[in-house]
Amino acid sequence: MFPLDLLTKFPNLVDFRTRGNLTRKRKRQNKKAWYYPPTDTRLEFIAKTCPKLETFVTRLYETETAHIQSDGHLGTKGLRALGIGCPKLSTLMFRGSKVVGNAGVDALFQSGHNLKSLHLEDIDLISDHAFRAIGSSSISTLELQCCPNITDVGLGFLANGYTSKTLKKLILKLCDGITETGIQLLVNLRSLEHLELSELTYLNQLTDIGGVAISTIQTLRKLKLSNLWVLSERTVVALAENYRNLEVLVLDHIGYGIGLTRASIHAFSRHKCLKYLALPDFSNLDQSDVEIVLGCPSLESLELDKSLTGNFGLMHGNSARRVVQFQSFCNPDPHSRPTVW
Repeated sequence: MFPLDLLTKFPNLVDFRTRGNLTRKRKRQNKKAWYYPPTDTRLEFIAKTCPKLETFVTRLYETETAHIQSDGHLGTKGLRALGIGCPKLSTLMFRGSKVVGNAGVDALFQSGHNLKSLHLEDIDLISDHAFRAIGSSSISTLELQCCPNITDVGLGFLANGYTSKTLKKLILKLCDGITETGIQLLVNLRSLEHLELSELTYLNQLTDIGGVAISTIQTLRKLKLSNLWVLSERTVVALAENYRNLEVLVLDHIGYGIGLTRASIHAFSRHKCLKYLALPDFSNLDQSDVEIVLGCPSLESLELDKSLTGNFGLMHGNSARRVVQFQSFCNPDPHSRPTVW
């Protein structure tokens, strides 16, 4: 919360972040504040005052009494001005159910020609329509979390647009409109290196058909699958056999803890590139299983749930003790940390 005039003192600003809750009371008290409310005029002022801006982050939530524009708090005119006035703008992060809509995303991607990273979280107004513009861009990172109106159609625009050549990192979490049909389209992303799929379509719609399909993405180096309960040993074995360049793999709460057998984990003992393997919720592993996995010549870290500590005696050799670690998986693994807002 600060007067916009303050920005005139920072013409070299490269990172702009704002957050707040919009209410009528706050709008009366803070008439000069940035989020009272975000308007085209204020975005135009930022674009004119901070032409070197590279990162724009806004997190705005409203109460029932707050006035909401038909296409979100951030208008198309102001967002278009931001894209034109800040030619180095590359990272966009929006969080809040009504912070931005389809028209605003269209305006940004039509005017901003250096956009590389887009993060959308808890947004109700974004739908497949916005992905026509996103799919035609050259972004390399896309993170979607809790965006209920994005469906397989939107993923189709990514998989069949220019992004099929440029997208390197994709995170899909709690997007209930996405089904296995959309996940299978991801095989068209020819540059994808980092993929995270978590809690899609009420946890039970991604089966081994989709799991085996994504195992054919030969460019992947990092993969995290979380809370996808129907996947089984078939998917895990396919990952081990098909991902020749995979370096990081996290399998978190997969297959009800039943579909993933010890034999499926043994398949990674023959992998040539895997460096980090995390297996939360694998409660049926013992020391002999781990020793087989350690046959993987490239493995640098094998992380198991802390609850398994009592199942293991002294590991043979200093290298084994150095590689195997027991962690509490209440905290995110270091290879897939969440976006910092």
